[in-house]
Order: sequence, then C-alpha cells, then structure tokens
Amino acid sequence: MSQQLNTLLRDKAWARWTALILLAAAMFFAYIFVDILSPLQASLQSLKGWDPSAYGHYTGSEMFLNVFVFFLIFAGVILDKMGVRFTAILSGCVMLVGAFVNYYALTDSFAGSSLEVWFTNNFNIPVAWWNVTPWYEGMPASAKLSAIGFMLFGCGTEMAGITVTRGIVKWFEGKEMALAMGVEMAIARVGVAVVFLASPALAKFGGVLSVSRPVGFTVLLLLIGLICFITYAFMDKKLEKQMGGNGEVADDPFKISDLKHIISSKVFWIVALLCVLYYSAIFPFQKYANNMLQCNLGISSEQASLIFFVFPLGAAFITPFLGNFLDRRGKGATMLIFGAILMIVCHLTFAFGLPAMKGETPTQIGEDTMITCNIQGISIGDAASRHDAEVVFSVKNLANPGAASDFIGKKIGDKVMINPQSVCVASGENVAVPEDLQKVHSRMAELLTCDLSQIQSGEIKARPYEATITKLVAPSGMAGIIIAYLSIILLGISFSLVPASLWPSVPKLVDGKLLGSAYAVIFWIQNIGLYAFPMIIGGVLASTNPGIFNPLNYNYTVPMVLFASLGVFALIFGLTLKRLDAKKHYGLELPNVKGNVEAAEAEMLAAEE
Repeated sequence: MSQQLNTLLRDKAWARWTALILLAAAMFFAYIFVDILSPLQASLQSLKGWDPSAYGHYTGSEMFLNVFVFFLIFAGVILDKMGVRFTAILSGCVMLVGAFVNYYALTDSFAGSSLEVWFTNNFNIPVAWWNVTPWYEGMPASAKLSAIGFMLFGCGTEMAGITVTRGIVKWFEGKEMALAMGVEMAIARVGVAVVFLASPALAKFGGVLSVSRPVGFTVLLLLIGLICFITYAFMDKKLEKQMGGNGEVADDPFKISDLKHIISSKVFWIVALLCVLYYSAIFPFQKYANNMLQCNLGISSEQASLIFFVFPLGAAFITPFLGNFLDRRGKGATMLIFGAILMIVCHLTFAFGLPAMKGETPTQIGEDTMITCNIQGISIGDAASRHDAEVVFSVKNLANPGAASDFIGKKIGDKVMINPQSVCVASGENVAVPEDLQKVHSRMAELLTCDLSQIQSGEIKARPYEATITKLVAPSGMAGIIIAYLSIILLGISFSLVPASLWPSVPKLVDGKLLGSAYAVIFWIQNIGLYAFPMIIGGVLASTNPGIFNPLNYNYTVPMVLFASLGVFALIFGLTLKRLDAKKHYGLELPNVKGNVEAAEAEMLAAEE
C-alpha cells in the first residue's frame, strides 16, 4: 500500500504544482473580469449614465443568484457529487457566457437597439425596502443587462472558487496546503493589480474612450481560463486512476442530510461570519477605491490607480510567505485577529486621515490645481437647445499647453473662455461625455463631466464658451500620497493574513466528504455581504452627497466608516474563535504539515504545564 502511495501523481512536486498553476491561472483571469470596470466608475457615469446607485447595484448583482437562488449551495452539492473535474469545466463555461452578456450590454451594438428599448421599459421595480433585486426604476438599460451578465458570471466564479479550493486540498493535503492556497490567492490578486493599470489604458486605446473594450478583452482571457480547467481535468483524471477509483465519489457518499452536520457547528458559523464580515470590507471597497482616492487626495485617475496598484501586489507578495508560516508554525486564529486590526486602522485612515491631508483650496490657479468650471448655455444639437455643463481639469495635463496661460493666476469667480476642443486633457484624469456626444470629435471622450440630468442627447458645439471658475483644489502633497501608499500596503497585508489562515482552517473543522458543501455554505454566506454591501455603499454615497453630479467631488467619509465597522465585528469574532479553539482544541493554531503537528502539540502542552 505504501508503495502505491509513493507513486501517486500528487506526491510528485512538479505535478501538484502544475495542477495548482492551472487552477490559479483560471482564477487569475476571473479576478481580472471581476474588477475590470472598477477603475472606470466615473467613465461609466458619464458615458452610460451609471450614477453611484446604478454602479452599486451592478457590482452587487454578481452575487444575486448565489444568494437568493441558493446557487452556491447547489454548486457545493454538485462539487461533492460530481467532483472537481466536472465542476471546474462547468464553472468556466458559465463564467464565459455571463462575461459575454456583460460585454454586449456595454457595446455600441446594444446602444439604440430594440433590446435596449425593451430593458428601458422593463425591470422597473420600485425602489423600496422589499426590492432585493439588482434592478430598480430609472436604472439605465445597459446597467440592467450588465447586471444579468454579471450575476451569471458570479455563479461561475463562485463555483470555480470552491472548486479550486477543494482541488488544492485534494492535491496538497498533508503537504504544503496553506502555501498552495497562498500562492493561488497571490496569483489571483495580481489579476486585480493588472486591472487597475490595464483597464484605463484599454478603455482609451485608439483615442476614443470605450468602457466595453476592456470587458471584451477579458472575455478572451476567460476563454483561456476555460482551457486551463480542461487541461487540469486530464491531470486530475490520471490521479483518480492511480488512487484506484473510477470517479471522485467517496466510499461513504455525500447525502443532502449531511448538511446538518455543517450548519449545527458553532465554530463553523463563527468562521463563516468572519468570512462575510472581512470580505465585505475588502471586495466592495475595491470597487470604489480608485474614485475614493481621487476624491480624497484631489489626484487623477492614473495617480489613484498607481496607488491602489500596490494593494493586490502587496497581498500577492506576502500571502505565500504567510501560507508557508501557517504550514510550518500554525497560529491561524491569531492571524485572523491581526488582519482585522489592520483593516480597521486602514479604513479609518481613508475616512479621516486622507481628507485631512488634501491640499487646501488655493487662492489662484497653479500648474497642479484641479479646476472646476461651469459652462452655461452650451449648444447641443439644435442651436436653440442650450444646457449647463461642468468641466474638470488641471493645467498641468492640458493636451494644448498653449492654453495654460489662459488659466494660470485666475481665481474662483473669474470668467474664462473654454473651447471644449482645446481643453482636452492628455492624461485622462477627467471622464467622458455621454457616448452620443462623441460625434463632434473623439478627443472629447477625455474631457467633460456632464450633468446627465441636463444633457441627454445631441452634439456639443465645438466653439469657445464663457465659463465661471467654481472650485479650485490643490492635490495632496507628498505626505498625503505617502500615507495613502502605506495604508494601501497595510490593507494588502491584512488581505493576506485573513484568507491565508481562514481557508486552510476549514478542513480542520469539517469531515472530508463534506468539504465541498462546507466551502459552498461559507461562500454563500460571504456572497450575502458581497451582494448587499456594494448597493449599500452606493446608496450611502449618493445620499451623503446630494446634488453632487461630478464623480470627482464625492465625500467618502461615511462609506469608509461603514467598512471600518465591519472590521470591528470581525475582530470580535476572531477573538471568540481563538478562545473556542483553545477550549475545544480544533487545531486552528497548529501547523498544517503533518511532520510539524506533533512538535507543535508538544510545545503547546509544555507551555500549559
């Protein structure tokens, strides 16, 4: 028997790590799609009319079917019944279909189509407490269809998440399991980092801003991810044959009634609640981080993306080291506590620290000043149709440097002449006009932030207009930028501490044949928070900024305090979990590598004596 075990494919380091890379690559592409629109929040508002509420409902829609149709629970049952291979390929196909629907909703083909008209006239559910759907009356048609695509994608990606976790346990149990999970999460986190640099660049590629272009590119990546899952399936099938089985169903097969052993466990519910609290303070935050940094620091979208870029990279760098420490030394419950503390500190810094360091209102325009001008009486289409619009830019980033002299030294209340064609910015720090206004010239896609309640259709006439300077903001100095970087790095460490310790701890609490369902229940509970909080944050952001149409002027204090409060509750549950582990000896503080468990137990007994 021992001779047979020595020949298993998973006992060969190259084989199990190759299997991991295939699984992680698919999740890497999935994570890219999850946040592909996050850096484009302001552009979605100007191009497609997605205000904070519409954007929040869209981001929350990813979890709708998982939560309210219990798809994740079914996914766990499918995983336990059908095995890793089947479920991985199924999840890849579902992600691909959902992503394509999301892409189509943002294309020019959908805009103006009969399908757009149909969505405009339907899914108009009243805004009320009982409306738990992603749709509401007045929501843009593109956001409604995008939400449908995103919820289909969400079914696939969450199914893939539990499948990949189960697959890692299968290949690494008794070996470097926490390290393997840490590497998988690190690779996925790099996907988030890629998004915040690549998404704005792809959106502007070719000189015309398009929010559908980055989404379309990511659909192709998801196709590659599906190929990775299919390749993994061949390796997994070979392992199954070596283990002497024709499939993945255990001798003691899974039954639906076995779920009672999961939901009756007190410690399991503490872990699940820890998960939902922590992830609700991280993933919804990612959707708003870029815009929050722009508003709190008075910086451009590119500068905000560079700051947030270190968040997933920092998490990716440190997670494997934490996983290796957990394998060799343990201390999983302690890691959860420190992760929650760091999260609280970071979100409070975003709420109060960064705004305090924002540049004071300058008395006159300088090269770095963010300038807000109100243009009255812009001609749209017919010369008789005139509306107001707001322009936000900085002299430093004017595409036409010769226009700088027209602004330097001006003060609030001064009148200036603005030609929308000449005040186009090269850096893209400002967002675009609605899509149908791009007919005048493509460079306008990098210029105006228009009040969509006033400007609905037509073409802005490309001629000089008199504008009034209404606001001047100096970007944060070096101190504010450094604090922002440090806070993001610490949040990345927190993001590593909790997942690296949370997921490898579940097999210590649940019977092996129930592991897929256990992860599914945890993911389902997690999805409740991930569904609700983007909509909550979007609603809070809109309600605490009444009358603010410019997405660069939002006040993020209350949303950040809400995120910090989740960290407080997570800290309480973390302390409770550590106390229960000390009393019941679940082994959450013990290492994962079998050879180190006995030594750690002896050390703990000696300490108790």
